[in-house]
Amino acid sequence: MVKNEFPVCKAAARRNIFKYAVGCVPRNVCAVLVVVCATASAASGQDWGKPVWSDEFNSSTRGAPPDARNWTYEVGGNGWGNHELEIYCAVGVSGAAKDAAVPAVCNTEEPNAFQDGQGHLIIRATRVSTEPAPKGTWTSARLKSAGLREFQYGRMEACMKLPVGAGLWPAFWMLGTGAKWPAGGEIDIMENIPATGGSEKGLGPTKVEGTIHGPSTSVSGHFSLTQVFALPTGQRVDDSRPGCHVYGAIWSPFMIQMFVDDWRKPYFIRTAADVPADGRWVFNAPFYFLLNLAVGGDWPGSPDAATPTPADVVVDYVRVFKSGRVDAPAMRAAPLKSADGEGSTVLSMTSRTRGGYVYVGCATESVDSVCSVDTGNALNSSVADFGTGETQTAKIAVKNAARNAVNSRVTVTAYTVSGEESSLVIAVE
Repeated sequence: MVKNEFPVCKAAARRNIFKYAVGCVPRNVCAVLVVVCATASAASGQDWGKPVWSDEFNSSTRGAPPDARNWTYEVGGNGWGNHELEIYCAVGVSGAAKDAAVPAVCNTEEPNAFQDGQGHLIIRATRVSTEPAPKGTWTSARLKSAGLREFQYGRMEACMKLPVGAGLWPAFWMLGTGAKWPAGGEIDIMENIPATGGSEKGLGPTKVEGTIHGPSTSVSGHFSLTQVFALPTGQRVDDSRPGCHVYGAIWSPFMIQMFVDDWRKPYFIRTAADVPADGRWVFNAPFYFLLNLAVGGDWPGSPDAATPTPADVVVDYVRVFKSGRVDAPAMRAAPLKSADGEGSTVLSMTSRTRGGYVYVGCATESVDSVCSVDTGNALNSSVADFGTGETQTAKIAVKNAARNAVNSRVTVTAYTVSGEESSLVIAVE
């Protein structure tokens, strides 16, 4: 959601990511090839089972507030770092609490977030003034599960029908619980803006965008990794048939996959290896959900006379699934032959689990040397797709390696969607 805001071994892997891991292999390890931690099983592929948590918005009473066990609210209208126009209103606040918590422009008799009595949550943006004020000309709602429902890893998804119009900016996203933005990280599972909005070409009714933001030492203080998805021909974000599109992310250690409608076909995969040199991967920690409809601002652009009011986001459900166990692959590789400090070897990985995408990272023990992984996967070169076969390969390369030195080894670690891991230590000769 933020656009312009102030927008190996186990121990080493948990500190951050393999390229920063040093000194994690015992000094007496001299074997050319060590295979540890993994034994392929004959288990089936990814098994997500039933949701471990969901909100189906099944109140039979039209106008019922969202479940207070799951959602609370952001309130106010300060531009939200993007010069937005909306004031976010709370729901179900009355009496003295209302006077203290709800801006005067909010109308609790006509809430901006409510259940429709037919199995949906409605997030409604309403124009409340035609004055050309810089903010406060619309009311809307921004729900969050912070402190109520927080998650770490899984398949997170919502089925949503989005409004279309100038200045409208619906989003389904997550923020980290451990620190303020950007240090805590952000996962934007779905955002949509008009075709005329954005810093480039905008999106419009046939496209959505997925993004992850994290902290960096750059001038902006954060990095962003993003991808646009175009719905198949003829489909739109405001489709009535189907009544909603599923926007989701499969989130596992060191890897996030974004998808629309079919979790088996991610359009966007990013891993810790994709983080720029001045950034940090901060996504191995708990996050919470946000659902909101913003209006106007730097990224979507301004609403106009044709922008619908009210404009409704219709949410059928929000669900979280946990993957059944997917064993990590067994790995083998010949010693890495180095000439003038550079060299490569072929990593062979075998898994009968057929558990979909597996993240493969590497680390060197020397702070001066750098390693890389190339699986040949078009979506991400640090990811092996075991959905296409039991055996996969990757090129493991190293630069600035010291031949035959005690600390001249490369550790390769693979993580599955269920968090199982296997490691291999490769000597550099």
